[in-house]
Amino acid sequence: MPPQNPLNLRGIPTHSCICGCEMFLMIASFEDCEVSFYFTDAQCLDCGALVTLPTPVDNEENTLL
Repeated sequence: MPPQNPLNLRGIPTHSCICGCEMFLMIASFEDCEVSFYFTDAQCLDCGALVTLPTPVDNEENTLL
């Protein structure tokens, strides 16, 4: 069960949460067995923090690792 008041880390696209987890709950749709659309708001699978997922236009200079 997700936490009642999750930490809100949204705003800067990230590949991993501050807790170290790299798995997220996200909303996505598929077409021809490939991701065709996804929301950039997601939730860390480990600690429940809210994060912003990266997109192809986000480069390494703007993305937290």
